[in-house]
Amino acid sequence: MNKWLYRLLLSLLTFSTAWAVTPDDDTALTPERLFHIARSLNKNLVCYDARLDNGKLDIDDPIKVYWVNRTDRPGAIDDLSFIQRKLAYGYKVVEKGDDSCQVTLSAYPERRITIKKEGERYAGFLTINGVQARLTTLFVQLKPNSSINVDYVELQGYAVESGEPVTERIRK
Repeated sequence: MNKWLYRLLLSLLTFSTAWAVTPDDDTALTPERLFHIARSLNKNLVCYDARLDNGKLDIDDPIKVYWVNRTDRPGAIDDLSFIQRKLAYGYKVVEKGDDSCQVTLSAYPERRITIKKEGERYAGFLTINGVQARLTTLFVQLKPNSSINVDYVELQGYAVESGEPVTERIRK
């Protein structure tokens, strides 16, 4: 296939998935936001914000995880249920530093996310498609006619070195 056509198709694919995960309003944005999870099921988000203690990362409990409703109750914030925390959207601290830590997500413990300060704010870093990147979004594409069976997860972020967008699809 022609390289130009391949790049165009890749750009269109990135654009077509980005509309589903890009917030259309301020309900998804906070200064502490590390990243969020969007799903193909609806526009609601699972948000991961840095939990700070006197301006430093709380390395024992570094992330506040919660739902932002963007459908029937726009802007409403809800806690995760026990099952959601344990099986899907929770996290586990696997390594602690002075003002940073590494965590894994309950649904995908194979990848570590490093939470550390970048400039004036905290961010989550991991390897996306072979490149060290700042994570912004995990997009979960569910299988047709299912609210729990995952077809793939797409990691989205920006390369640390170049600032270019990077994505990677993971199928289990």
